[in-house]
Amino acid sequence: MNQIGSKVAKGAVWMIGLKFVERGIGFISTLILARLLLPADFGLVAMAMAVFAFVEIAGSFGFDLALIRNQKADRAQYDSAWTLQVGYAILAGVALAALAIPTATFFSDPRLQGVMLVLAAVALAQGFENIGIVDFRKDFQYGRDFQLMLLKKLVSFGVTMVLAYQFRSYWALLGGMVASRVMGVVLSYTMHPYRPRFDLSQVRSLMGFSQWIVLTRVIAYFGNRGPDFVLGRLLDAGSLGLFRVAREVATLPTSELLYPVMRAVFPGYAAVAHDRGALARSFLQVQGVIVMLTLPAGVAILMLADPIVRLLLGPNWLAAIPLIQIFGLYGAVSVFQATNVSVFHVLGVPKYGAMLKAMEVLLVLPLMMWSLAQGHGLQGAAWCVFAAQGVIVPVSMMLLARQLGIGWVDRLRVIWRPTLGTAALAVALYAAMRATGSAGNAFDAAWQLGAALPAAAAAFLASVWLLWRLAGKPAGPERQVIDLIRRRLGWPTMATTDAPVPTMTSKP
Repeated sequence: MNQIGSKVAKGAVWMIGLKFVERGIGFISTLILARLLLPADFGLVAMAMAVFAFVEIAGSFGFDLALIRNQKADRAQYDSAWTLQVGYAILAGVALAALAIPTATFFSDPRLQGVMLVLAAVALAQGFENIGIVDFRKDFQYGRDFQLMLLKKLVSFGVTMVLAYQFRSYWALLGGMVASRVMGVVLSYTMHPYRPRFDLSQVRSLMGFSQWIVLTRVIAYFGNRGPDFVLGRLLDAGSLGLFRVAREVATLPTSELLYPVMRAVFPGYAAVAHDRGALARSFLQVQGVIVMLTLPAGVAILMLADPIVRLLLGPNWLAAIPLIQIFGLYGAVSVFQATNVSVFHVLGVPKYGAMLKAMEVLLVLPLMMWSLAQGHGLQGAAWCVFAAQGVIVPVSMMLLARQLGIGWVDRLRVIWRPTLGTAALAVALYAAMRATGSAGNAFDAAWQLGAALPAAAAAFLASVWLLWRLAGKPAGPERQVIDLIRRRLGWPTMATTDAPVPTMTSKP
């Protein structure tokens, strides 16, 4: 069991590090595109993506999770999953094409007709992806999984940059998306030998697990994309573009990491789901690593929003500064419930994930419409998103505690050092920014970032290392990261066996 738990934590660390590379490419892409395109271009695509995401999410049956969860899944189940995937892709393509005119009418922008037709083709192509690549995660082949994602990202980046430089329009964003999806389908067959066949014999068994997954993802869609409909309808494409880009930049190191983390840890969680104690220990290991890697980055982006925007995005995006600060706070809070939904899934209680998402939607959308009606604008809308997360996180933690018997003391044992280290980072950032003055232009912003980032990194690393040493070098995120680095360098790890994680003695 300890070996599985170690694989879960190590896989999560590895995938987080690799995801930073992938998201780093996306971040660079956003920075370049912000100089070549206008907020309205991003907003227009966000409007279309709001519709596209709903159609796509409605068909996200979670067959990959069902196959991973079932350690004895046979060819018939793989083929049935692929057949259902292809069937829904055809329906999705037809639906998106039919929604082209209604979407353009709703948002009062005729350009959306052509955009929706392109997205219809994207949905159709995506459905033919090889189901065999599920084994990359099921068999803990994280390198192969990341290789697939990275190649898709590189192709998308290259195509988007060429089109943006050539045409300076929203078609660059769409072109990159098409290239990514098509390349993903091609790579899925070149990287994995499995060749799916049409089969519907195992539809019933697959749908039995997937119904809650679909419901959770549909509800999550309204939480994630519902604001796009509200802002696009009540404000304009430029406002929506500011909102979406600010959220992407601010949550880059925090909430955006939940996707790769879940890809890494779900197979490991599934392997030990029959042993609640082993699952709890694995969860605590991963939770500690996530907090140590993402919380300081989230706080840094929150505090450095002004120079980041002035240097990297440019004068067209200054209105995004307060939005990035709010979403940075949102991302910092969200790390404390990372992978909770994955635990609910492997324990066979996916209804908890659906319930939490439903609570979030019922909080965010009414609050946002009220805030806009009161004239609070984009900042008010962003605060609504944060307020809902502030309610959801403690509820999610309470539900998980009941399932695994994890108390607050158990969580504190694995997060107190990175949390105090983040506090030291914040103090260092504040002092460095006060010393360098305000960032009135790009040059000042570069000087401020150049001084603040090294100071913040040094303060965090030094404080965490010192606290860990004073605590007696206990098992936790520090040891996981150090052992991972040692393995990559070919050095011996700190222990020849998996170190134990804290024993859970407190009550939830």
